[in-house]
Amino acid sequence: MIRIAKGPAPQHLTVAGAAEARRHCADYEADAAGYDTGRSKHAIAEGIYAHRTVRQALEQAQHGKCCYCEAQPEKPYAFLHVEHWRPKSYSQQARRGKALRPGYYWLAYDWDNLLLSCHFCNSSNKGNVFPLFNPAARARNHNGDVAAERPMLLKPDGPEDPRDHIGFHEEIPFGKTPAGVETVQILGLDKAEHAGRQRLLQNLKDAHGYVTRYRDRTSPEALEVVAMARAFLAHAVRPDAPFSAMASAFVDRNPVPL
Repeated sequence: MIRIAKGPAPQHLTVAGAAEARRHCADYEADAAGYDTGRSKHAIAEGIYAHRTVRQALEQAQHGKCCYCEAQPEKPYAFLHVEHWRPKSYSQQARRGKALRPGYYWLAYDWDNLLLSCHFCNSSNKGNVFPLFNPAARARNHNGDVAAERPMLLKPDGPEDPRDHIGFHEEIPFGKTPAGVETVQILGLDKAEHAGRQRLLQNLKDAHGYVTRYRDRTSPEALEVVAMARAFLAHAVRPDAPFSAMASAFVDRNPVPL
């Protein structure tokens, strides 16, 4: 996971999304008990929060990668979904915990709450799990204060660099802080399904080995091999490359010889 810099909110969110959010808030005020028990549910408009302009803006900001694991499917990013960082329908303090209803319905179209995530991180793992360090501080409706919450789940587009919280043993991520530990667990970042990281790690090791072995040789073949290996290592740590956090951790541990 790397830090993501998003641009301004797409107009579809600030106009249609804002109007729909106001409707959700009014509906809640009219039947708070119904929404609190789950008898009533907000009809969240996917056509607004996942509008093509929203997807396009997220794809650009995230370089077509999952905001969490950094997997980068081929275009048109068919396996990436517009994800709500704070769950829209209901939330859970733990995976098998009580469903806390309603969800963060008033943030369903909020640009700050939207990210692009792969199916594995979002649907297969995170789901509606959104733990807080202090569960009592959870904003249960639009009259609450989300600024008072202290989420355990790291926010890729938040103020902190995820790499300060998550490190790597080889290709396997681990938490360096309580938030990092919880984030790895919630998203399943250390599971075997992320086989692409293992392949990349081997390629990084190979490239590093080529530079180490051939950097002092002057034959055209050796010079070409070293140049290609250096280029591969330089590209692997760029924010638009898949699994760049893991690649950066590898290069930090194994500086490329001059």
